[in-house]
Amino acid sequence: LLNLLKEKRQALTRRLQAPLQKHLDHYLSVLFPDASLEVDENLMPGTFSRGSELGRMAELSFGAREQMGLISRLAYADLLQEAGRPTLIILDDTLVHSDAERLEGMKRILFDAATRHQILLFTCHPENWRDLGVEPRDLEALKLHDGVGKLHGGAG
Repeated sequence: LLNLLKEKRQALTRRLQAPLQKHLDHYLSVLFPDASLEVDENLMPGTFSRGSELGRMAELSFGAREQMGLISRLAYADLLQEAGRPTLIILDDTLVHSDAERLEGMKRILFDAATRHQILLFTCHPENWRDLGVEPRDLEALKLHDGVGKLHGGAG
Protein backbone atom coordinates (compact mmCIF):
# COMPACT_ATOMS: atom_id res chain seq x y z
CA LEU A 1 0.00 0.00 0.00
CA LEU A 2 2.85 2.38 0.84
CA ASN A 3 4.49 1.74 -2.54
CA LEU A 4 1.20 2.43 -4.32
CA LEU A 5 0.84 5.70 -2.42
CA LYS A 6 4.41 6.70 -3.33
CA GLU A 7 3.79 5.88 -7.00
CA LYS A 8 0.59 7.94 -7.07
CA ARG A 9 2.35 10.86 -5.38
CA GLN A 10 5.21 10.72 -7.87
CA ALA A 11 2.77 10.60 -10.80
CA LEU A 12 0.87 13.61 -9.48
CA THR A 13 4.10 15.51 -8.88
CA ARG A 14 5.27 14.81 -12.44
CA ARG A 15 1.88 15.94 -13.77
CA LEU A 16 2.16 19.27 -11.91
CA GLN A 17 5.88 19.86 -12.49
CA ALA A 18 5.65 20.42 -16.24
CA PRO A 19 3.03 23.20 -16.22
CA LEU A 20 4.64 24.87 -13.21
CA GLN A 21 8.03 24.71 -14.94
CA LYS A 22 6.50 26.26 -18.08
CA HIS A 23 5.21 29.26 -16.11
CA LEU A 24 8.46 29.66 -14.16
CA ASP A 25 10.41 29.64 -17.42
CA HIS A 26 8.08 32.28 -18.89
CA TYR A 27 8.75 34.74 -16.06
CA LEU A 28 12.39 33.85 -15.63
CA SER A 29 13.13 34.54 -19.31
CA VAL A 30 12.18 38.20 -18.76
CA LEU A 31 14.59 38.63 -15.86
CA PHE A 32 17.40 36.23 -16.82
CA PRO A 33 17.13 35.24 -20.51
CA ASP A 34 19.87 32.60 -20.25
CA ALA A 35 18.80 31.08 -16.93
CA SER A 36 16.67 28.20 -15.73
CA LEU A 37 15.14 27.34 -12.39
CA GLU A 38 14.25 23.70 -11.92
CA VAL A 39 11.22 22.66 -9.90
CA ASP A 40 12.11 19.92 -7.40
CA GLU A 41 10.04 16.91 -6.30
CA ASN A 42 8.33 19.05 -3.63
CA LEU A 43 7.25 21.53 -6.34
CA MET A 44 9.62 24.11 -4.88
CA PRO A 45 12.27 26.11 -6.76
CA GLY A 46 15.40 23.98 -6.70
CA THR A 47 18.50 24.28 -8.86
CA PHE A 48 19.18 27.61 -10.53
CA SER A 49 21.45 27.72 -13.56
CA ARG A 50 22.68 30.70 -15.52
CA GLY A 51 25.06 30.00 -18.34
CA SER A 52 27.62 27.56 -16.96
CA GLU A 53 26.89 28.51 -13.33
CA LEU A 54 24.80 26.09 -11.30
CA GLY A 55 23.57 26.55 -7.76
CA ARG A 56 20.79 26.28 -5.22
CA MET A 57 18.32 29.03 -4.33
CA ALA A 58 19.99 29.49 -0.93
CA GLU A 59 23.22 30.51 -2.68
CA LEU A 60 21.63 33.47 -4.48
CA SER A 61 21.70 36.99 -3.09
CA PHE A 62 18.80 38.04 -0.88
CA GLY A 63 17.42 40.25 -3.66
CA ALA A 64 17.62 37.43 -6.24
CA ARG A 65 15.90 35.01 -3.82
CA GLU A 66 13.16 37.60 -3.28
CA GLN A 67 12.71 37.90 -7.06
CA MET A 68 12.65 34.11 -7.53
CA GLY A 69 10.09 33.83 -4.74
CA LEU A 70 7.79 36.31 -6.46
CA ILE A 71 8.26 34.60 -9.82
CA SER A 72 7.33 31.29 -8.15
CA ARG A 73 4.18 32.80 -6.63
CA LEU A 74 3.16 34.16 -10.02
CA ALA A 75 3.75 30.77 -11.64
CA TYR A 76 1.50 29.11 -9.05
CA ALA A 77 -1.11 31.83 -9.64
CA ASP A 78 -1.00 31.02 -13.35
CA LEU A 79 -1.74 27.38 -12.55
CA LEU A 80 -4.71 28.39 -10.41
CA GLN A 81 -5.99 30.71 -13.11
CA GLU A 82 -5.73 27.95 -15.72
CA ALA A 83 -7.78 25.72 -13.41
CA GLY A 84 -10.50 28.37 -13.35
CA ARG A 85 -9.73 29.65 -9.86
CA PRO A 86 -9.76 33.39 -9.22
CA THR A 87 -6.43 34.82 -8.21
CA LEU A 88 -5.59 37.81 -6.06
CA ILE A 89 -1.93 38.43 -5.46
CA ILE A 90 -1.16 40.67 -2.50
CA LEU A 91 2.34 42.11 -2.29
CA ASP A 92 3.57 44.07 0.71
CA ASP A 93 6.72 46.14 0.12
CA THR A 94 8.01 43.56 -2.27
CA LEU A 95 11.31 43.79 -4.14
CA VAL A 96 12.87 46.34 -1.79
CA HIS A 97 16.18 44.46 -2.12
CA SER A 98 16.26 44.70 -5.92
CA ASP A 99 18.68 46.95 -7.76
CA ALA A 100 17.25 49.35 -10.36
CA GLU A 101 17.91 47.06 -13.35
CA ARG A 102 16.29 44.01 -11.74
CA LEU A 103 13.40 46.11 -10.48
CA GLU A 104 12.68 47.19 -14.07
CA GLY A 105 12.64 43.54 -15.14
CA MET A 106 10.34 42.62 -12.27
CA LYS A 107 8.00 45.48 -13.22
CA ARG A 108 7.73 43.97 -16.71
CA ILE A 109 6.92 40.63 -15.10
CA LEU A 110 4.27 42.17 -12.83
CA PHE A 111 2.75 44.08 -15.74
CA ASP A 112 2.53 40.81 -17.69
CA ALA A 113 1.03 38.95 -14.72
CA ALA A 114 -1.51 41.74 -14.19
CA THR A 115 -3.06 40.85 -17.56
CA ARG A 116 -4.19 37.57 -15.95
CA HIS A 117 -4.38 38.32 -12.23
CA GLN A 118 -5.52 41.01 -9.86
CA ILE A 119 -2.44 42.35 -8.08
CA LEU A 120 -2.64 44.53 -5.00
CA LEU A 121 0.66 46.17 -4.08
CA PHE A 122 1.21 47.86 -0.72
CA THR A 123 4.35 49.94 -0.43
CA CYS A 124 6.10 52.56 1.66
CA HIS A 125 8.00 53.50 -1.51
CA PRO A 126 5.37 54.64 -4.05
CA GLU A 127 8.04 56.46 -6.05
CA ASN A 128 9.39 53.05 -7.13
CA TRP A 129 6.07 52.11 -8.73
CA ARG A 130 4.77 55.32 -10.33
CA ASP A 131 5.72 54.18 -13.84
CA LEU A 132 3.35 51.19 -13.86
CA GLY A 133 0.51 53.27 -15.27
CA VAL A 134 -1.75 52.83 -12.26
CA GLU A 135 -2.59 55.76 -10.02
CA PRO A 136 -1.40 55.00 -6.47
CA ARG A 137 -3.90 55.34 -3.67
CA ASP A 138 -2.96 56.68 -0.27
CA LEU A 139 -4.79 54.69 2.41
CA GLU A 140 -4.84 57.61 4.84
CA ALA A 141 -6.40 59.86 2.20
CA LEU A 142 -8.98 57.17 1.39
CA LYS A 143 -9.92 56.88 5.05
CA LEU A 144 -10.49 60.61 5.35
CA HIS A 145 -12.33 60.85 2.04
CA ASP A 146 -14.70 57.98 2.84
CA GLY A 147 -15.35 59.11 6.39
CA VAL A 148 -13.70 56.03 7.83
CA GLY A 149 -11.54 58.29 9.96
CA LYS A 150 -14.64 59.23 11.95
CA LEU A 151 -15.21 55.58 12.81
CA HIS A 152 -11.66 55.20 14.08
CA GLY A 153 -11.61 58.29 16.24
CA GLY A 154 -10.21 60.55 13.53
CA ALA A 155 -11.32 64.11 13.00
CA GLY A 156 -12.22 63.47 9.28
